[in-house]
Amino acid sequence: MKRHRRNEWPQLVARWKASGESAVEFARGLGVHVRTLCRWRRLVEELDDGVGGPALARIVEVRSRPTQPAAESFEVRLAGGIRVSVPPSFEGPALERLLRVLEGVS
Repeated sequence: MKRHRRNEWPQLVARWKASGESAVEFARGLGVHVRTLCRWRRLVEELDDGVGGPALARIVEVRSRPTQPAAESFEVRLAGGIRVSVPPSFEGPALERLLRVLEGVS
């Protein structure tokens, strides 16, 4: 079986559509498996951007958000495998109540 480059497939699919040949005939002429030809036809049609023909990639803008430094936290491990991650701004009485409740569960 012959391998074709990714950038060749849009033109190969266009040639196949214009040829009037069946998928089996055209694939045989290319030296590829018919499933490969059909998969590329589907990919090319899905990625067709409608401007200047098919495209195999789209450019999208990605914006990152500024990150804040991670607050240091600590982890409390209770019997029974329960873990509680505690942020640095915890309130002692609230943590005590939570731990009492969780110890009753474990």
